Amino acid sequence: MQTNLTQKLSEDEIPLFPLHVVLFPGSILPLHIFEKRYRLMTQFCLDNDLPFGVVLIKKGREVGEHADPHLVGTAVKIIESERLEDGQMNLITLGQYRFEIIKIRRNLPYLVGQVRKLGTADPGTYQNLEMLSARAGQLYRSYESLLAQLFAEWEAAEDIPTTPHHLSYQIGTRLQIPLTDKQRLLETSPIDQLLSREIELLEQENQKLRASQIARSALEKRDSPGVPSRKRASLN
Repeated sequence: MQTNLTQKLSEDEIPLFPLHVVLFPGSILPLHIFEKRYRLMTQFCLDNDLPFGVVLIKKGREVGEHADPHLVGTAVKIIESERLEDGQMNLITLGQYRFEIIKIRRNLPYLVGQVRKLGTADPGTYQNLEMLSARAGQLYRSYESLLAQLFAEWEAAEDIPTTPHHLSYQIGTRLQIPLTDKQRLLETSPIDQLLSREIELLEQENQKLRASQIARSALEKRDSPGVPSRKRASLN
């Protein structure tokens, strides 16, 4: 069966795995594979040293009938695999590159997409890239710091990339925003436009976090022992 599948896939086709996940290149994604079709897909990729594509579900569910995916996703490489006694598998995958789906085939147990790679470099658009990268990095550091101050369980990123595309992908991964907004970021190309959009989002999110910080501080002062009740009744 694997040989037949290999013969049916062209060089620009990869298997697709629709999930409720938006993955950026460079990110690690652990997966537990239990459906038979995705066990077949995983084994096919392992046997042929091929990636598969992680795509956000647009319509449908992860389990059961084929879901309709968004048309931009990230190809992943399997870097660790563990087969369980019942045939299920645990995987560790690493995001490789963004792609756009040109055409979807549904005649195999799992979806297969004819894809076009989305590149990271477009020299004609990089005049302000250094400035954008510096501004995005500054805002992103503040974002991580604010989250760590507000939420004890938040572990701030220790290493912040300096190269524009690595920085943009880490920001996209770490931003605590709805999946639909993350998907828009994943679809944004070239990198300077992606960084520009992330700068806008970081400015908005940092403003919200600072407002939450001020509100929390005011509440803590109001509820502090020894503060007169009349004083506690006001935020002024």
